[in-house]
Amino acid sequence: MKRENAAKTRGAHSAIISAAVAAMAVLSFMVSVPSGGATTNQHLVARADSSAARANASSSTTSTTTTTSPPVDGLITAGPSRSQCVTLNPDSTKSGLAYVQSLVSSFDSVTGSTVPCLSVYTVAQTWSGWIHPWVDSTEVGFASWVAQQPQSRQLVVAVNLIPNKLENVKNPMKWEKSCATGAYNSYARQLGANLVSAGLENTVIRLGPEMNGVWESDFIGPKKTEQKLWAKCFAKEVTSFRHVAGEHFLFDWNVNACTGNYPYQNFYPGNQFVDIIGLDLYDVGCETPTTRLTFAQLASEPAGLNRFEAFAAARGKPMSLPEWGLSTIPASDDPAYINGIGSTFTNKDFAFESYFDGAGGPNSKAMALGPGTPLSDAAFREWFGTKQ
Repeated sequence: MKRENAAKTRGAHSAIISAAVAAMAVLSFMVSVPSGGATTNQHLVARADSSAARANASSSTTSTTTTTSPPVDGLITAGPSRSQCVTLNPDSTKSGLAYVQSLVSSFDSVTGSTVPCLSVYTVAQTWSGWIHPWVDSTEVGFASWVAQQPQSRQLVVAVNLIPNKLENVKNPMKWEKSCATGAYNSYARQLGANLVSAGLENTVIRLGPEMNGVWESDFIGPKKTEQKLWAKCFAKEVTSFRHVAGEHFLFDWNVNACTGNYPYQNFYPGNQFVDIIGLDLYDVGCETPTTRLTFAQLASEPAGLNRFEAFAAARGKPMSLPEWGLSTIPASDDPAYINGIGSTFTNKDFAFESYFDGAGGPNSKAMALGPGTPLSDAAFREWFGTKQ
């Protein structure tokens, strides 16, 4: 996300987690919805086939996307499953299954969608908090919501490579060297085991999301040597997650647009450790953030969508848009942006997308769909609403 939204969202999440110790408060989360007309025609990768392809990929540095007959479930896959998602902005003082269900119903009503997936952010100060995320608690309601329909519901979870206490933006090699040698492997195994125990074995893990942003505790660093170590760390943790009995995790390598313009290959861990390649892309230009751009201009910026698509295609990996959305500045209600995302998502190899629906706090520029965005609402329903 853009740095301002990121900082406020992370700060809000930290406050919510502190409150959750006493009240099990809810953290901001994302919601996936079926892709309407595209859903009935999508070419999904069966989860069994995805697991087999992932295992085979471990002996190769390249991979191609395999499309087969649709799986028996409706979960996100390592292929063009095209699940639509949204980041909601819940009340941090409320929690529980009934509250989660009410938020899902509200989003369904606004967008004409039917929700099968919730995606969440985790924030941890220590390794103890990192391996025991709030999301696996039955009191909060997310795991219980998934348990109601485990063959079609799942979570998408953002997890930094390290807890915040290890953050060292000026010298990330202090933690990257340790991680790259496997010093943190046991923590990844413990987190994976806890997710499986909570019934969240089908989770899509956004591991180290927006790693090219200096606001992240696990920032890659500006130097190539630092970035290479970051990639080794990612690979070590993914390997550890995959050693957990009963897991069916998918791993999303998720960069942020407009950030750093570092060569992706410097910190890409290799196809055998990545199932989906993600880009966070808001309706804000990289070089002229206060100037309204067409979608074609936005996509063609140096660190924009076109560069990202070329990188993913060269590696034969499905894509995702884990965070995208309207912004009060510069364009506000912008149906052309919605149409651009919708067309790209529908016609290309995407596993999922997630609209950032005004989350991030009252001062965030991210815009929720609703009465203030009538033109965008109509465009969103056309592309992402459930078609009858």
